[in-house]
Amino acid sequence: MSNGKYIFHGTIIDTPDPSTLRIRKQHICTVNKGKIEIIEPADSLNTVDLYRDYTIIHLSESQFICPGFVDLHCHAPQYRQVGSATEVPLLQWLDKFTFPNEARCADLSYARNLYTKLVSRLLRNGTTTVQYFATIHLEATKTLADICQEKGQRAYIGKVCADRNSPDFYIETTEESVRYTEEFINYVHRMEKGRDIAEMKALIHPVVTPRFVPTCSLDLLAQLGQLANKYDVHIQSHIAETADQVAFVHALHPDIGNGRDVAIFNQTGLLTNKAVFAHGVYLADDEVDHMIASGSAVASCPIANFLFSKGITAIERFRRKGLKVGLGTDVGGGYSSNMLPVVRAAVFGNRTMDFVSIDRSIAALPEFPEHKDPDIDFTFAFYLATLGGAHALNIDTHIGSFEIGKEFDALLVDCNKDDQAFDYWSEDESDIIFEKWVNAGDDRNIVGVWVQGRKVC
Repeated sequence: MSNGKYIFHGTIIDTPDPSTLRIRKQHICTVNKGKIEIIEPADSLNTVDLYRDYTIIHLSESQFICPGFVDLHCHAPQYRQVGSATEVPLLQWLDKFTFPNEARCADLSYARNLYTKLVSRLLRNGTTTVQYFATIHLEATKTLADICQEKGQRAYIGKVCADRNSPDFYIETTEESVRYTEEFINYVHRMEKGRDIAEMKALIHPVVTPRFVPTCSLDLLAQLGQLANKYDVHIQSHIAETADQVAFVHALHPDIGNGRDVAIFNQTGLLTNKAVFAHGVYLADDEVDHMIASGSAVASCPIANFLFSKGITAIERFRRKGLKVGLGTDVGGGYSSNMLPVVRAAVFGNRTMDFVSIDRSIAALPEFPEHKDPDIDFTFAFYLATLGGAHALNIDTHIGSFEIGKEFDALLVDCNKDDQAFDYWSEDESDIIFEKWVNAGDDRNIVGVWVQGRKVC
């Protein structure tokens, strides 16, 4: 069994910025105590004399290591639904499929089985960091945290909050929602006490999680904002996602910022530099400016946006203005728990900017200025799924790319597997091999997964 000390000898690939695919061939990456110690050309390091107690992994020409994926938006209980229930609008989808499914997590045995399968699947898919929505159930949410800790996944987890516009079988009072959220925050903080993390980021983090404005009263949102400030923890919710959701919010709160999500989150103390909001399809430019000023971020979920929003997140325009943006699967609004289809969908979404327009008929929806964004290619999209996601969570100095001193969250990818979805050609250069995996590969090519230097899959 490994002592956590590794030497990887071969090709190292990452994206230190959206336009750079950095390929370091015939390099050595040493890992100790969960962190990267050295990245150097292979001929500059005497591995025999200096690193006798390290596990040496020699990569073949078809193999490389790359950063693990960061999924900024995943509904853990909806893994039961993944790949199904995509034929109805969002609000009907919630009532008909999602609320009944999430309510089942009151049964801890059901929740434990579901979450164990989910976390195992995501790790096999190469997702080393996830921001999860759980359910309104405190004990089931604790169970998700326990499973992520046990399996070694870096996880940001929120107990979902909802005190209105939810079915009788799946709703809580304002007092219950706030109290259980605080209990969960303290539960996660206790998990990390006494853990030797060698100056690394804790694995499990609590997240204040109002489901979205329609299901949360202003009183609840304000109290959650106070909790987030009290404990200095992360925040997540949905924002400007679909036409019906935007219209619903406007009908509920026409006097707050013209009935818009951004104004409501800002008024209730939830628009902070630790907040990540999913979707942002119908954000106006002035709202993006407010989010930038607050330091908050958007989790674009391109698959779910196609299915439910019938629109796209203007990723490059947002980034050019200064907004932090990453990617999310939105399981089960998205049909895949694997980040690779999400990466591809981000590219497709960007390409549609030239020939589709966003529906501006929604009540009080500000006009977008006409614009033409640069293309998002596979390099840019992979950046969003790794370092971009880490930046959104404010942990880009810890993970997301390979730099000395960063924690080793990484995948070992082999593009010459017998059962893979594409053919391998030995004469292909490393950039072509990597691009083919991003565009045509899947989890069958992932032969090793590490989080904080620990091999977890």
